[in-house]
Amino acid sequence: MKVVLSWLREFAPTELGADDLAELLVRRGVHIEGILRPWADLDGVVVARVVEVTDHPNSEKLCIALVDDGAGEHQVVAGIRNMSPGDLVPWARPGSRVPGLPDPLGARELRGVVSNGMLCSARELAIADLHTGILILNDEGLQAGSDLKSELDLDDAVLDIEVEPNRPDFLSVYGVAREAAAATGVGLIPIDAAPDEVAELAASVASVEIEDLDGCPRYLARIIKGVRVGPSPIRVQARLTASGMRPVSNVVDATNYAMLETGQPLHAFDLFLVKGAGIIVRRAAEGERLVTLDDVERELTTEDLMIADGGRSVAIAGVMGGDFAEVSDATQDILLESAHFTRTGVLRTARRLGLHTEASVRFERGTDPEGVATGADRGASLIAKWCGGTILAGAAEAGAVPARTWVSMRPVKASALLGYEVGAKGAEQVFAQLGFGQRSAEDLIEVEVPGYRVDIEREVDLIEEVARVQGYDKLDSELPPVRQAGGEPAAYAFGHKVRDVLAGAGLREAVLLSFASSGDLALTGDDDAIEIANPLNAEEGYLRTRLITGLLHGVARNQAKGVGSVALFEVGTVHRAGDPFEESRKVALVLCGPAESGWSGADRPFDVLDAKGVIATLMQELGVQDWGLGDRLQTPLFHPGRSCSLQVSGEDAGVLGELHPRVAEAMDITGRVAFAEIGLEELRAASVPPASAVFADVPRFPPVRRDLAFVVTESVLAGALTDALTEEAGPLLSSCELFDVFRGGSIPSGHKSLAFALDFRSAHRTLTDEEVEEVLARIVARLAAGFGAELRAG
Repeated sequence: MKVVLSWLREFAPTELGADDLAELLVRRGVHIEGILRPWADLDGVVVARVVEVTDHPNSEKLCIALVDDGAGEHQVVAGIRNMSPGDLVPWARPGSRVPGLPDPLGARELRGVVSNGMLCSARELAIADLHTGILILNDEGLQAGSDLKSELDLDDAVLDIEVEPNRPDFLSVYGVAREAAAATGVGLIPIDAAPDEVAELAASVASVEIEDLDGCPRYLARIIKGVRVGPSPIRVQARLTASGMRPVSNVVDATNYAMLETGQPLHAFDLFLVKGAGIIVRRAAEGERLVTLDDVERELTTEDLMIADGGRSVAIAGVMGGDFAEVSDATQDILLESAHFTRTGVLRTARRLGLHTEASVRFERGTDPEGVATGADRGASLIAKWCGGTILAGAAEAGAVPARTWVSMRPVKASALLGYEVGAKGAEQVFAQLGFGQRSAEDLIEVEVPGYRVDIEREVDLIEEVARVQGYDKLDSELPPVRQAGGEPAAYAFGHKVRDVLAGAGLREAVLLSFASSGDLALTGDDDAIEIANPLNAEEGYLRTRLITGLLHGVARNQAKGVGSVALFEVGTVHRAGDPFEESRKVALVLCGPAESGWSGADRPFDVLDAKGVIATLMQELGVQDWGLGDRLQTPLFHPGRSCSLQVSGEDAGVLGELHPRVAEAMDITGRVAFAEIGLEELRAASVPPASAVFADVPRFPPVRRDLAFVVTESVLAGALTDALTEEAGPLLSSCELFDVFRGGSIPSGHKSLAFALDFRSAHRTLTDEEVEEVLARIVARLAAGFGAELRAG
């Protein structure tokens, strides 16, 4: 909101300059972005009377004007010939300055004729964005030779205010003036809105009907007859331009001027084009279309509130008018709309249409329901003043003004929240300064909230007003005591540690939304997903049940962009339906593409063993000792022979394996995809803090190494065989590694050979062969009895 200082002073006659007033308002919570001076570069331009206009001897487009500034006649070459002898025009004489030109003007020769300065258009003077001709000043009451800048009050400053969403009353000159008056102590001058009316009643000419009182609690229409559409006064155009609005015509400018002044949006209809001279406020029909004033045809829904006449819609309520009843040069009679539309309705319509106007911005934030009549009266008065019309008595209206609300505040509560003693007397002075009605009890102050303060609803809102008016500098800068230790919650700290470990292992973190599509759920086979009532994306209408699907989409996107090796992980939340629903945090990773690069790297893709290695690193860094591999996974998502469950503390906590090739192909993924997913809470419960971890000395005695190979059936898992071997060997076994899997040759069909490299070591002495042979015999017997394993070599 841009507020011209002289305009503000018409209601709050403070003598403070722009800088001092801005500083005072900032201290009261008004967010002032800066102080603009749109005419700072305008200097030396005077009013001159045209004596004669002649053709340029060497140009068909140029003309020569002889002007008189009261001190003599001067020759000026002009590019537009819209002035006549006797007209008053702005003359930028040699040595003067105009906005937009870096240097002072001088005398120069144009096609062989000397031009002393130039005659100015509205755009060259920063009065309006019009460059159709020289600005004619005949109706402004000026004298030849007078300084244009001082005569038209173009030495003004403009306060550029960023209006916070909770203070829509600052979207008007009068609203800011109200705050300035309260801050400076000067009296607030009311808006002169009383119109001069004729005897004919407006209600006898037009009618108003509201079919949706929820969307439009009040609608008022004033009638002005016999207007003449033309340009508005120059001073008005200058103020509108400085306020960020484009001058259009005297009728439209009057509605915009009144809106900027009072904060109440207005709209002028050509009464002759309103069928039946009746206004109906109703909901749009589904698919109804309207061409708005910006010449765009817009399709409407039943959620949109419309302004209609007897046969059609003529405007989108609170947003923009239609072209059916638009004011034009032929307009003679005006129906002036002033209404109160509810915030949510206008907001939904404006957002859906992508159409935000000066009117909709005000309705979206909340207008004063009590200001409907004031805005209409002020707008009608300006139209009659600038357009020469007559105002019919009264108004055609429907609806009612809502009753004011009362909000109570306890001074004791205000003191507790603000940290200093407020006191009942001090609070009462604040509300009196703001012009609020009030009544007091023993320990309670009840405040009558005026209509323009739509932000005051609760006790804390009144307490905020007390702090703002009394000064934020009274608030203590000392931090309150904290009763508990700070720091990051343990669960979040653990999640960050998991991220650090996986990033250190060479994986990149993916941050994905917690949504899933029906196709994702079909891939995983999950039927307990939670459906979203109002999804951001129609294709992702569920809360995700797994992290893997989002990472798989990430792999497909990377491959589509030519990324060869993909290693991603995510720490996130998954949800499952239930009573109550389940929410848990998990970590997942995917690996796809070449495992190594460079001439020295092995030419192989990522596989399940790479994923297992990452999980092993994660477990080691987290201090999780009791973990292992569980049963094979038998679901369509996973490869049947390369996937299994992950166990922590003997319970299933996640999955590890490779994606089924058919699923990869369906997702446009090329190559093998290794993955893992495991619950964070299960990991955190089983992790050993670093301070409690067990560390071992570097061995002093050499190991005794033995290799054992066993023939077992295909159904025997290598992990199960390893666990039994390790358990039977006892503490003398320092390492066990599966180094070979062999099929064929002398191995019977349906069988395989598993070869293990074993290291035996004692921390106190060198082991003898006899001691190791005894342990090996127990291992062979245990595996033979438990798995039918036959010793092949050892």
